[in-house]
Amino acid sequence: MTLTTRALWAAALACSAISANANANATPSLDDFSAAPHRDWLTISGVSHHFQPDRRDWREVNPGIGMEREFTGTPWVASAGYFRNSYDRNTFYLGGRWMPLEAGPFRFGAFGLLATGYPSPILVLPAASAQIGRVGANLVALPNLPGYSGYVGLQLRIAVD
Repeated sequence: MTLTTRALWAAALACSAISANANANATPSLDDFSAAPHRDWLTISGVSHHFQPDRRDWREVNPGIGMEREFTGTPWVASAGYFRNSYDRNTFYLGGRWMPLEAGPFRFGAFGLLATGYPSPILVLPAASAQIGRVGANLVALPNLPGYSGYVGLQLRIAVD
């Protein structure tokens, strides 16, 4: 496991422990992480829409596949996978979603990733998700920025447990 991967897992573990009101003196381990109550999801990346298509010939069909582990009783979801990004490059990612706000089947928060194939390897995006039973969807959005078109992107989720 690389140093970056270990750091991400350690950060996710620490945040999960805090958000689950864990004992402040206990430091979670990788065993605690794998044994924590969770639900696993298969993610299927699909499409994006760019708000300024004239800036570039964006690829808006973004096939890919990944896995998520949603930690029961916390706002944390660990995520890893692959998709073909809007630059028409391969993207391998590792990160997580923090989704503290809920309204019925909807959750809102942020998606943070280490990802290949982008000008910056660190991405932090506003996110929303919805789920009904064993199916759901993730939506990320970014407003227009200087030199970059904003977009929305969609993933489908299917529970695998």
